Amino acid sequence: MSITEIGREGEILARKILKSWNVDDIFQSDWLIRKNGKWFVVEVKHKEMFKPPPFYGQGLNAYQADMRMKFYKETGIRCLFLVIDKDTKKIYWNWIDELEKTEHFTTKNGARIYNLKYFHCAGTAEKFKSAG
Repeated sequence: MSITEIGREGEILARKILKSWNVDDIFQSDWLIRKNGKWFVVEVKHKEMFKPPPFYGQGLNAYQADMRMKFYKETGIRCLFLVIDKDTKKIYWNWIDELEKTEHFTTKNGARIYNLKYFHCAGTAEKFKSAG
């Protein structure tokens, strides 16, 4: 078993343990970062662009967006949604609380899709491939 598989198995066990303690909510963040003395949660996706209709967009599971909004409202800690487009390698980002105020919808599969025009583009991920 690889170190990655061992780590994943530990995460699954930890989630089961925490749920058995009857916690109110649980979510796993991709990253916690601190910038200029302030903390943020980062949700990362590396996926293909959602294509029209109704618009080009990027998204995440609706329950993830809802949980991060609840977390933000209760703690004041914002969630940055960072997407690396799998085909173009473009980097898109915005705050989930800002995206929730814009044009979006939830698919029948439970994905919350935000219109790409509300994202910031931060170049491409190619220059980070060899960076440490």
